[in-house]
Amino acid sequence: MKIGILCHSTYGGSGVVASELGKLLAKRGHEVHFVTVGRPFRLATYQHNIFVHEVAAFHHPLFEVPPYFLTQVNKTVEVLRCYQLDILHAHYAVPHSLGAHLARQIFGRHVPVITTLHGTDTSLVGAHQEFYEITRYGLEASDAVTVVSSFLAEQTRGTFYYTKELPVLYNFVDTDLFTPEVAAERHLLTPKGEALLVHLSNFRPLKRVQDVIQVFHRVRQQIPARLVMIGDGPDMPAAQTLAQSLGVSKDILFLGQQDTIAPILAASDVMLFPSCCESFGLAALEALSCGVPVVATRSGGVPEVIEHGRVGFLTRVGEIEEMARLTLLLLNDRSLRQEMSARARSYVLRKFNADQWVVKYEQLYQSVLNKSYGG
Repeated sequence: MKIGILCHSTYGGSGVVASELGKLLAKRGHEVHFVTVGRPFRLATYQHNIFVHEVAAFHHPLFEVPPYFLTQVNKTVEVLRCYQLDILHAHYAVPHSLGAHLARQIFGRHVPVITTLHGTDTSLVGAHQEFYEITRYGLEASDAVTVVSSFLAEQTRGTFYYTKELPVLYNFVDTDLFTPEVAAERHLLTPKGEALLVHLSNFRPLKRVQDVIQVFHRVRQQIPARLVMIGDGPDMPAAQTLAQSLGVSKDILFLGQQDTIAPILAASDVMLFPSCCESFGLAALEALSCGVPVVATRSGGVPEVIEHGRVGFLTRVGEIEEMARLTLLLLNDRSLRQEMSARARSYVLRKFNADQWVVKYEQLYQSVLNKSYGG
């Protein structure tokens, strides 16, 4: 098949999953064309069967900002004409699903569009009054819509009154890349042999990064520990200010955005994941794949990723004291942490390995193509 993928190229779960799916499809012999604003950061090196069509910024006095949506639609039409794609797969409802529909109308042939919802595209962006109608249109016009969790399926039906089938295709992880064996040298991160906590996110408000600092502060009062904060975003300054006010900034490494995160995750003892709303929780899954237990919140689709008491612990949102208690339980009980680590790795290999999910996507593509062309 010739597959066009429209996705975000920046850090974030939807872009990561789209990139990893494209790489796996290419390895299985499909021709994959990414149409993105910027090169997806998980596509750092050349791979056979992968083509990247970057959308250029178009500056014109008429527009206050470059009209990226329009140029992406135009680029998608160019790719459809040049490569005769079989299918378009849009990750994220707005703008990518809408852009795919407009591009195929301009192209003049019914190329099936599959839309994968990742969460904030419907819960935050699409549900907003300014985007509601175009988001709902994008879903209804799609030949198939998939979601990354059962939680998101229910939310989508309730928000957009969507009555068609909504297959749940879980996010997945490259278990060869995210593995305990790739751990960075601990002494580089914990020079005095301290316990090591980690957090990974885009530092948006829903990630509650200040809760991470508060939990770490309580842990640090009990045992020597360090915290690695991976990522960047609007709440970074607030987190740094809080760390300074609590007197723990010297024990926190704010690394910013990192292309290679598996060695840092694998070297850690526990991940902190206190989000108030997650449709899935890809960062938590990557930590579990590295054998790192996760202390998270029972929000959204997170319970579909983390089995409480087996591969990590779940609390209610904002329960800082309880998160700190459970984190200390893991750090102080080496055998419990090792047992949970082994279970986490085995659990991911069984339920979230990439191969089983890329096959499901292939089956969906073929099903949509058969319906579209009467096969």
